[in-house]
Amino acid sequence: MSPKIASLSALFEARSIAIVGLSEDARKQGRIVLRNVLNAGFEGVVYGIGRNVTEVGAVKCFASPADLPEPVDVAFVALPASASTVSLRELAAARVKVAILGASGFAEAGDEKGIARQNELKKISAETGICLVGPNCNGVYNANARLSIGFNTAHSKRLQAGDIAIFSHSGALFDAMVGQLDRLGAGISIFASAGNEADLDLLDYLEYAIGDKQSRVIALLLDSLSDGDRFRRLAHRAAQAGKHIVVLQIGTSEIGAQAAVAHSSRLAGNAAAYAALFEAAGVPVVSSIESLMTAAALLSFYGKVEGGLAGMSSSGAGASLIADLAAKYGLSLARWNADSIKTLKEISPITATNNPIDLGNFQGVERRPEIPSVVAADPGVGALMALVQSFPLGAHPIFKPVSMARASSKKPFVIVAPGGFPADEQEQYVANGLRIFGETENTMQGLAAMFTASRPYPEVSTPPASSPARDEPLFGLKRALTEPESLSLLRRFGIDTVETHICRTVDEAVIVAEKLGWPVVLKAAVEGVAHKSDLGFVHVGVPNADALRKAHASFPAGATAMVQAMIRGKLEVIAGITRAQGVGPLLLAGLGGVHAEAIDAVTLWPIPTIRADIERKLATSALGRILSSPRWTDASSQKVLVDSLMALQDFALWAGDRLEAVDINPIMLGNGRAVAVDALVVPSK
Repeated sequence: MSPKIASLSALFEARSIAIVGLSEDARKQGRIVLRNVLNAGFEGVVYGIGRNVTEVGAVKCFASPADLPEPVDVAFVALPASASTVSLRELAAARVKVAILGASGFAEAGDEKGIARQNELKKISAETGICLVGPNCNGVYNANARLSIGFNTAHSKRLQAGDIAIFSHSGALFDAMVGQLDRLGAGISIFASAGNEADLDLLDYLEYAIGDKQSRVIALLLDSLSDGDRFRRLAHRAAQAGKHIVVLQIGTSEIGAQAAVAHSSRLAGNAAAYAALFEAAGVPVVSSIESLMTAAALLSFYGKVEGGLAGMSSSGAGASLIADLAAKYGLSLARWNADSIKTLKEISPITATNNPIDLGNFQGVERRPEIPSVVAADPGVGALMALVQSFPLGAHPIFKPVSMARASSKKPFVIVAPGGFPADEQEQYVANGLRIFGETENTMQGLAAMFTASRPYPEVSTPPASSPARDEPLFGLKRALTEPESLSLLRRFGIDTVETHICRTVDEAVIVAEKLGWPVVLKAAVEGVAHKSDLGFVHVGVPNADALRKAHASFPAGATAMVQAMIRGKLEVIAGITRAQGVGPLLLAGLGGVHAEAIDAVTLWPIPTIRADIERKLATSALGRILSSPRWTDASSQKVLVDSLMALQDFALWAGDRLEAVDINPIMLGNGRAVAVDALVVPSK
């Protein structure tokens, strides 16, 4: 067990707690935290630390951490930011294992003073070994251990114990989340407000929850991650342990991408990069607090399922709504097998047997009560849902049929009733293993989470032995490489590149062009210029010597001239590597050329990835649809393109953190080749 995970055990299974900053004023934060600790029924030892108070009820108080009679597991620091760093050093000296800092006024403030304070917290934690929750957080909770250390409204409540762990960058939403869980009939295991993550971060809490016997579902409310690769590894470990992760990401602004040098970085964007990361990890993503808790509750009730969803409604409009929302959230609807279709046709020969089923077309489920059981028995169905409304004459006629279907199939069966049910009617459903949900769209997102397949962490081979040495001099330049430098470096990894000649004079350029054969491409390589075409430094299809001399004369003094063979492909493709903060390096491919950013049709794969995943996602992209269309006749194009992408990944794995981005735009695709005719490699600064 790592030191941080051991510290988290001390945090969530604390036997002793100290609250720093107690005073006589019952309205102060320290007293609120103390009341919450005591009201939760904590069975361990509680101490207070305050300079002007010696006792609060039965809780003994001391002037400083040094006066504590024993080292404690957890201390909550209820002091302003200006006093927190001194207090943290005192707690570390008293051998406290974990400190929770609730104060704001650190890096989140965005000023030099706040950033300096947070850096000091990091330094203290690193030097002393004390673990730190926050700062700028509201605490932790363990419902199974009666542990509540914090000041949020939810910390004052005895929450229903369950198996859902919640870790959030926003502690303020804790009460809203557990309130939603309570309405759904689900319970919480542990909670932590990560705050500014000066020490412990969301991935540390995630790793702890994977090993926590009380936690089966892990709901993450996050704005960013510290390490995308670690997240993928933890997601794989969670799946192996039978745990389920669901994510709500907030703050997915694209503004930061606009400052990037490389097209690939601007095209990727932070939101798209995180979406690719979560998809590669097999972790479902939802869009709201309500859908996050709905998904967590459904995963708690039923876990993951395979197959497709069976939908039914008492109206055609309801069936259409189910179909629309299933498509919106990527939820596959089950296809009935031949036996199911035969049976449904026997029930009503003139009725369509589509999924979702419009029960009204069967003259009402009260006359055809076997329909839900027929559908539930289909082997392609993983779970069922019915969109219904309350019935004016008592229990809805669908009640008995769906209860029978649930009992016979044992498959998850969810009832969505936007208008609600009377309490006694709802109790009947729950008693028969049926869950009632009131919000259609949130429920569909939750069902989509149940059907999201986990993905293993990809094992990839190391770059070939013929790779350049680690001390590659081009990376020592600490600038964007010129096109000749970039093409030369990529060529060593097996990427097919256009034949390129560097010419010192215009006469030399003419001689080279004669050997290559007209027409040719003439370019000017200017150090510090990333996108040459924007400045008129690229001349395509130069037909003869006179045209070449004229084009060459337009180049700035000192520019290096390049002459390239004219590659005639059928399609221009962009490929590249980008690095997204919190995610790490990603592979990128899409429709390219000078309008690549305007087209904005790219696909992303977090690195490492495997060939099968590249082929799978490429097939559903705009580029993939072109390559598989009847009008595209070059059958080998997709293979050679994927070969190039795998070689590009080899380059990224070799370069590691020395690489910021790569643009290959365009790759000319067609005639059995994928040829890079322009490239930009940007080393990390």
